[in-house]
Amino acid sequence: MTSKTGGYITRRLHVPQEVWSQGGAKLTNIPEKIRVVEVLCSALEDIQSWSVEYFGAGNVSNGMGMGIGSIGKKEAEAWASKLEEFLVVCDGVVGNFGKKLGVGEGFVTKKSSGKVTSWGGKLTRQLDKLTNGKNLDSPATYVQGLAKLFNQAQILDEHTKAVCCQPIAPLYAAFPPEYRTGSEMKLRRASEFFAKVVLTFVIRDMALLLDKYVKKCEKWLAE
Repeated sequence: MTSKTGGYITRRLHVPQEVWSQGGAKLTNIPEKIRVVEVLCSALEDIQSWSVEYFGAGNVSNGMGMGIGSIGKKEAEAWASKLEEFLVVCDGVVGNFGKKLGVGEGFVTKKSSGKVTSWGGKLTRQLDKLTNGKNLDSPATYVQGLAKLFNQAQILDEHTKAVCCQPIAPLYAAFPPEYRTGSEMKLRRASEFFAKVVLTFVIRDMALLLDKYVKKCEKWLAE
């Protein structure tokens, strides 16, 4: 979305940048999608901040963060807690917007914890603050938000690679086994959320935009 030429989403399918910037596309539920994107961006900013706090500013997947001696049970427990807070946000998004956006099938929210229900009011207040003054019916705002969201989501990718690679990245190798396993499970669940919730509506919108773009190109060629 930020590249001037676009990018490949498969080895053969290249999506030009113009697909996302073309006008006249009829995308549905733009206000709700903007709200979802904004709250996820805010939550990922927190994850990024805590990652720097606990592991340093380097890339955790290549061991460029803090030294192994700086990581102990206290840091591991705190990091696992922050990942759980992010998952509560994910559950809240599905609980409040899943039905409206037609997403989240197969993603099981942890409603038994009681956190999703109580988080609904917090979500509403946070969204009002985050989206104050923004045009919530603007496709351009939506696309800009998606670009920011996917850029910020790289922090989850870094940590997932770090804990799942073989051998395990030094920072996660320093975790007590139970916290390392717990962090891995939480990161995998965050990945599942993006696959079954975020990418579901993004790919659906991209398909509509691609169809419109192809029809425009066919018209240009015919002329």
